[in-house]
Amino acid sequence: MALRRVFFAWQFAAAAVLPLWLLLGYAVFGSSVSGFLSVVLLAPVVLVVELALAVLFSARARIRRDRALDLPAVAVLAAFQVGVIGVGFFGAASSWFGLLAAVAAIGGFWLGGTLLMRDVRARVQETMTAFGRPPQQRAPRAPIDAGEYVVIKPAQR
Repeated sequence: MALRRVFFAWQFAAAAVLPLWLLLGYAVFGSSVSGFLSVVLLAPVVLVVELALAVLFSARARIRRDRALDLPAVAVLAAFQVGVIGVGFFGAASSWFGLLAAVAAIGGFWLGGTLLMRDVRARVQETMTAFGRPPQQRAPRAPIDAGEYVVIKPAQR
């Protein structure tokens, strides 16, 4: 449970930290001028993907209430973040880490959308079931006292 809570808090911070890591990693490990252009283009993409995944995973009511992600969401975020961190070293295996990050991002959008739709479907079903009950099964409502009413009849011609 602690790991799931840590990932819930970290997913929003990672949206800022991971693009900065790419820029810092290029400053330390990178060497080509064309690589700098790719890093400048890649950093905002990482920021947007990380924020989108964080919002998608946090959109569910149970996740916000518990302040802890599901284990599949933790696995997808960990794979994406490991891929981005691996790309930041700009070594021989950077392309493999980039592939890992891309596959994890696509899987994360699929997983997040599926979990969100499943949760929304269950909540809508609960609401429709509550509206579909006969009136005698519902909780009694107190009458509403709105005070006095003045009725003015229209003039007849």
